[in-house]
Amino acid sequence: MSATGGGAILLTGATGFLGMDALARLIERDRQQIVVLVRAPHDDGARERLDGVLARLYDAPPAAAAARVRAVRGDLLEPGLGLSAADRAWLLDSVETIVHCAASISFELPLAEAREINVRGVERVIELAREIANAGALRRLVHVSTAYVSGRHAGAFREEDLDIGQEFRNTYEQSKNEAERMLLAADDLPIAVARPSIVVGHSASGWTSAFNVLYWPMRAFERGLLQEVPAREDSIVDFVPVDYVTDGILALLDNEHAHGAYNLVSGELALSAGELVELHSSLSGREPLRFVAQHTPAGLPAGAETFVPYFDVRCRFTDPRALNVLTAAGVEKPDPRHYLEQLINYARTTAWGKRPTSRQGSFLLMDSV
Repeated sequence: MSATGGGAILLTGATGFLGMDALARLIERDRQQIVVLVRAPHDDGARERLDGVLARLYDAPPAAAAARVRAVRGDLLEPGLGLSAADRAWLLDSVETIVHCAASISFELPLAEAREINVRGVERVIELAREIANAGALRRLVHVSTAYVSGRHAGAFREEDLDIGQEFRNTYEQSKNEAERMLLAADDLPIAVARPSIVVGHSASGWTSAFNVLYWPMRAFERGLLQEVPAREDSIVDFVPVDYVTDGILALLDNEHAHGAYNLVSGELALSAGELVELHSSLSGREPLRFVAQHTPAGLPAGAETFVPYFDVRCRFTDPRALNVLTAAGVEKPDPRHYLEQLINYARTTAWGKRPTSRQGSFLLMDSV
């Protein structure tokens, strides 16, 4: 095991929005060494990318980060994760837990490309996890999936559900569903699967680095460019703040009895599209949008058509297993009615990402709003 006195945690996907928040929370816990798998041409490049992530998280990175966070060069697309022999040997001797956040979140990749990242990449992580387990060290593997492995299913979608004959909106959903099937088959490993719905900014500060999905209609509405929305008024818009998802990941990491899938969702608190429009309208002072048949009205940002299907959702996620684990960890599920204003305020203050702040700075920024 590592020189820190306990097993290290291996984190993938730290350069993405959710992975960044997970990295920050792991640093704040101050419990163990954190190893970040980073795609780069060489070791120095991996450290440079990690330093860039820390700069997006902190105005002044804590000293503990430099001492406890290590970058290891690797790549989900390469055999053996592209690890050098020395790095692989070090990981086998040091890592106790794995959080796999890395994935392609593109909705438009050809299926073969989406599978290479989201399915074959998971297979390579499982291979490493199994080697660590064979050495007697693996305690947990938490894999981040998506609640939208449900595809176009209508009705309740439980945490126990996976392959129920559903069709998929895009290759992202299909590849993530196939990855979960692979994880389900790896029943010799201590695996828990976190399934967030649409991940939005931090519930307290609004901080986000990804202004997509829910943000594009909000932005167009705020600018007066959108008078109608391509959605069913009764469509279920299930979104959750990034801090709740990270709470779920950490709770699954700590709970030795957690296994299988956990829906990190708003569930019964999720808004309908009509309720979301009314709430946004009340916060902005603008007239509510009109609902129209499924097409892409003029005025939406380029590429918005890839997100339109998520405003015609008839699936309600259930989450009793996740609630049991989170309640035991002292975490309460947030109501989107209570934090939508923070999301909008942060988006406005940062000009919808054109003037971004660090995660740390976002809390100070919102205190001054």
